[in-house]
Amino acid sequence: MSSGSDSAARGRGSSASPTLPEARRAAPEEVLRQVEAAGRSPVVAAVLEVADGAVLVLNAERQIVASNDRGPLAGDPGHALGLRMGEALGCVNALAAGDCGVTPACGQCGSLAALVGCHREARSLEAECLLRSELPGHGALELNVRATPLVIDGHRFTAVSLRDVSAEKRRDALEQLFLHDVLNTVAGLRGWAARMRRGTVDPAAASARMDQLSAQLEREIRDHRALVAAERGLLVVDPGPVRAADVLADLAAIFASHRAARDRRLAVAPAPAELVLVTDASILLRVLANMVVNALEATAPGGVVRVRCDAQRGEVGFEVHNAELIPLDVQSRIFQRSFSTKAARGRGLGTYGMKLLGEGQLGGEVAFTSDPARGTVFSIRLAAGGPRSA
Repeated sequence: MSSGSDSAARGRGSSASPTLPEARRAAPEEVLRQVEAAGRSPVVAAVLEVADGAVLVLNAERQIVASNDRGPLAGDPGHALGLRMGEALGCVNALAAGDCGVTPACGQCGSLAALVGCHREARSLEAECLLRSELPGHGALELNVRATPLVIDGHRFTAVSLRDVSAEKRRDALEQLFLHDVLNTVAGLRGWAARMRRGTVDPAAASARMDQLSAQLEREIRDHRALVAAERGLLVVDPGPVRAADVLADLAAIFASHRAARDRRLAVAPAPAELVLVTDASILLRVLANMVVNALEATAPGGVVRVRCDAQRGEVGFEVHNAELIPLDVQSRIFQRSFSTKAARGRGLGTYGMKLLGEGQLGGEVAFTSDPARGTVFSIRLAAGGPRSA
């Protein structure tokens, strides 16, 4: 399954990230015999029935020969027979490659590590798997994957349980993100208050800085509430005419004193005064602010992050550029919920939040490019006349 993982496969010992396995598949007639054998097995029947979540039985080629109808495969488990797990789960990388376990991203896949290790070592292994799915109603899947050896008619198979951990991961990530940002801002406020008490700073300058930090704290609380509401499908979108120049001016004002911009420069190119689009200005500003924070945090001290806006073919686009390159294995997972390039837990919601708000709420298109020549550009394109879904 071409996905990413927050943790390597684990059992009684550790299992390294897998070398990509052979892509060979069992012949259709062999798969049919295995499906029939699994169907006759009382052990398989009991395992499929008793499990609360999705359970699959895989052959040595990682093809599904039995499954129940729970979890992501609910409704029609029969369609998954003969497929590999990533294909059955609609993994975007597996579908794009036409196979599961063959792309560079697969080398980082926790579920693949568990499956390969379980078959090789004949012991149970467990991993966490994050993937973007094309299955209707899913999108980002976060799964706990447990692979256990199973013998049917003298032949080795693997029983795989899939448990959806997205809710607990989401709650944890949202909480960690919120607390990280709020505590940083509160620390700034306390620092300036202490300097005022000691009389080591001009009171007017300290008051102005504390006003800025208070406004930043309010934004962080509002942003957190918006992200939680968007996750629950409860965020109210209020589109109206918005001048692109005003959006960029507000963005520049936010980062004039933002901690992420310390020792770095934000260069915002002016937008044409007449450029207007119909959107929710506050949500758009949150998306762009996420892009800028990510770019600033990826930029070395003394570096520059550039923001520009353009209009073409009835669309308005905003781009945020920095000179750093995103590694290839990271690029395939950049918009996954809870995936992060940072050590701090929860920071991956910056990129995931761009997609959630920019596409799910504003009806735009959020994307990025990253190459050695140009660096990294995150962008959002919006229909000038309003959301595409409208």
